[in-house]
Amino acid sequence: MIDNFSLNFRHLYAAVTIARIGSISRAAQAIHITQPALTNAVRKLEAQLNHKIFERRSHGVEPTPQGELFIAHVQDGLSRLAAAVQHLRESGKLKPLAFPERQVSSIQLRAFLAVLRSGGYTTAARDLGISQPSVYRAVRELQSLLGVPLFMQVGSYMRSAAHVQEFASDVRLAMANIQSGIDELAALHEPGAGRISIGSLPLARSLLLPRILARFSAAYPKVSVSVAEGRYGELVSSLRDGSIDMLFGALRSDFGWLDLQQRTLFHDELFVVSRANHPLATVNVTPRALAAYPWIIGVDNSPARKIWERHFLEAGIAKPRRCVECASIILARGLMIEGDWLGLMSAHQFKNDEENGVLTRIGEAVPGSVRPIGFTTRVNWRPTSAQAAFVAMAIEIAQSISE
Repeated sequence: MIDNFSLNFRHLYAAVTIARIGSISRAAQAIHITQPALTNAVRKLEAQLNHKIFERRSHGVEPTPQGELFIAHVQDGLSRLAAAVQHLRESGKLKPLAFPERQVSSIQLRAFLAVLRSGGYTTAARDLGISQPSVYRAVRELQSLLGVPLFMQVGSYMRSAAHVQEFASDVRLAMANIQSGIDELAALHEPGAGRISIGSLPLARSLLLPRILARFSAAYPKVSVSVAEGRYGELVSSLRDGSIDMLFGALRSDFGWLDLQQRTLFHDELFVVSRANHPLATVNVTPRALAAYPWIIGVDNSPARKIWERHFLEAGIAKPRRCVECASIILARGLMIEGDWLGLMSAHQFKNDEENGVLTRIGEAVPGSVRPIGFTTRVNWRPTSAQAAFVAMAIEIAQSISE
């Protein structure tokens, strides 16, 4: 199966231009190449894709149904790439570059991203399976075209400035858009195929995603699904650069990303949880009593952490000093079982352990702990058919959870 870096950007730009203008001859004039050269570029692209993306009509040419799917994603990617180049040049106070999406090459971008990821030309070459001089040459050509230094030597490593790393993030998103177009065509060759990459926060790992994945994999066994775990900030970065398609978990009230959007699936509340035979398990507790025991708390700035801090602040009591900051439900469960540790959990997260007499809730739900659970995507995200099916199933399953 082909990937996004194996396609020629000039061929992709040609396809987008033909679709927009509706005529090969006029598109050739707009791109300033001969009509035979443009026709040959389209033939090469169609051969690579193993799909016919245009068909002739009496009034000109128009995309085939599969061509429309593919070109829509490619247009998103090329637009993103062009904007990224212009933004990078602005950081260097340089004039805009004419049609940058026609001038950069996939080889240059692949080499650039590999060096950024590995920190050196030699390691990048090994990762890509090509020679070190080839990687060096591709990066130097890209740097010359962009007019902005891409790397600086720091000891034995190659490092990049913040604006170059931002450019890399935009490039990854552009390439993810193009890959989505390829995936749409692959699904036509093999109905039901596709790929989905998901980011998961703690609550989603224990409740929502297992249900969705179990049902989705049964309905779409040919779709490849990967799940990434991590801190919220890390997963948001992956979402913004296209490394993951959607992020599931507790939504943020202080959400400030203009290029992302949140969607609520259901609401959830938190309980103080302990081992079943904890000293506080059978008594009426106060915030002061809770503060006397060790706690497993959420990571800094997470919704659960803010609720925990507010609970003691509003009671006028100092926060417990003996704490372990942890995002792992498995580790939290282990600590509770081994000692007198307390933690905040959703009822769904400890339901089985409560039924089996392993863990128990202490008192009622924590006041003010209701929080929205859902998923986050990019604004103007164009999901593939497989991704859209996953979202639809998530919405359906979330309704059954909230009932």
